[in-house]
Amino acid sequence: MPSLRSTADRLTALRLALLPVLWVLALLRLPVYLGIGVAIAGLTDMLDGYLARRSRQSTPFGSHFDSIADHLLSASMVIWLFWLRPHFFREQWPLLLLWAGIALSVLLVGWIKFRRFGDLHLYSAKAAAILGNLFGISLLIFGTYSPPVFYAVLAFCFVAAAETLI
Repeated sequence: MPSLRSTADRLTALRLALLPVLWVLALLRLPVYLGIGVAIAGLTDMLDGYLARRSRQSTPFGSHFDSIADHLLSASMVIWLFWLRPHFFREQWPLLLLWAGIALSVLLVGWIKFRRFGDLHLYSAKAAAILGNLFGISLLIFGTYSPPVFYAVLAFCFVAAAETLI
């Protein structure tokens, strides 16, 4: 593995290093602190790409490393929400199941087209990820959600998935 010389790669490594800490917070059933930790991890996600581009240190390794961290954090977030906020899944399971199918389709198409899981960093996908993370963080911290806000976030995610598939 290449050394983590760039600040961007170190931020991505920090995001990965935060995962076990976040899992401990989840296991201790501390959703407010977990939400704050996820917000910090999200900030490292926004900063690493920006710094890599700004310092002209973008690399295929950094892009792939960032995608791995993103996927691990996203999968963990789903599990944490399912465990700590089960009412959300009970109320929204049909739409969440549809979204899961679409997300898996996007990953499958990326695998078929590129022989790897795509790490296309499209602006719509970034915006959808930010909105989804903000929604999940607020659900963790406040324990409740607004269905219209959820529908808007989900609609944006559908648009981003469609762009990724095109």
